[in-house]
Amino acid sequence: SSPLLRNPWRHDTRSMSSTCTVTPSASSIRARASLRGVRSSFRPQIFATKTRRAKSTVTAGFVKYGVREDPPPGDTSFGFLETYGLDLGGGSIQRETLKFGKGSVAVSLDVLRPLGIVFEDVNGKCVAVEVLDGSNAEKAGVKQGDTLRMCSAVAVGKSRVTVAKWAVEPSLDQRKKGINRKACFAADGLPFANAMDAVRSNGEEVGGSVAERVSLLLERPLPEK
Repeated sequence: SSPLLRNPWRHDTRSMSSTCTVTPSASSIRARASLRGVRSSFRPQIFATKTRRAKSTVTAGFVKYGVREDPPPGDTSFGFLETYGLDLGGGSIQRETLKFGKGSVAVSLDVLRPLGIVFEDVNGKCVAVEVLDGSNAEKAGVKQGDTLRMCSAVAVGKSRVTVAKWAVEPSLDQRKKGINRKACFAADGLPFANAMDAVRSNGEEVGGSVAERVSLLLERPLPEK
């Protein structure tokens, strides 16, 4: 096995042919995964809806819709709301309105594969605990401490696929042909393993080609003043 597989669950993003070995111990509290662009079956699901035209701002692969919204008076559980969407082609866009924490900012990046990020499950959130020196992620601007909120993904055909909070079953024709579909994954409230499957799924082909980049929407804590 690779010398970089030193955690209960970790993949180094520098090798496209690497595999993951999961050997969790009883004392392991947090599972880690580094993203090498490993090819993996994508069990999480797809959600895509047609949307009306709306005021939007392109931020890397994700599109920001509308403006930042403050929480209701008296609600101190979060800092602000913003809505982001990803164009899945054919007029289908998945949009999500996300709550961001106080003292944080939303960061949208397109990162060349392989990424070079080590994500870890920290209190139910997918946090970048390490960004490999000289990696594509470092060059794109990913920082240690960034939390994964959404990412581009590929839904593999011949099965029911799940993305975000909704499920859309591929058509019978698509399932028979095993056609892969572009998808968008929202990590909130979903298992860490699903999020890692979603990021790695970008190595699957769609329409005969594989995406060179992965679109990431991250939440970044601002430095304390």
